[in-house]
Amino acid sequence: MQIGELSARTGASVRMLRYYEEQGLLEPERTESGYRVYTESDVLRVGSVRCMLASALPTSVVREAVRFLLDGAPSVPVERAERERLAERLQTELDSLTERIEILQRSRDSLARFVDNIRRDQVGPDHLLPVAHDIGPAVRQGAPMARARRTTTASTADHAGSGS
Repeated sequence: MQIGELSARTGASVRMLRYYEEQGLLEPERTESGYRVYTESDVLRVGSVRCMLASALPTSVVREAVRFLLDGAPSVPVERAERERLAERLQTELDSLTERIEILQRSRDSLARFVDNIRRDQVGPDHLLPVAHDIGPAVRQGAPMARARRTTTASTADHAGSGS
């Protein structure tokens, strides 16, 4: 199949498929006239690549994972120290992915409770909503910026009100 058909079957744009090729994630055959030719196995490969990239894994990790999972030929360093560095890097990505999954699960659970409360008519002006305290690192990292903005806004309002 050609690139347009692969795009239609996988939902990945033609531009994205070319990017995957540039990154070594997809390796189509070429005709004598230079057209890319894809196989059925490329449909699975693109689906796997899209899933991993959507999980915010770096392209280099996706490349190794696809080679291992689909090709059975991962590129693993020969020297023990290099293998250990690779294992640590992959473990860091795995830990990060696990944390993102946990955060998404908590968000999903909160949303499900909220939907349930709406359906049971347990929310509204007379009902207080519980506040989640375990908000995850991404939200915690954004908190100082929010405080800084409020402080800036408050001091701007003070100056405006004082006639300065």
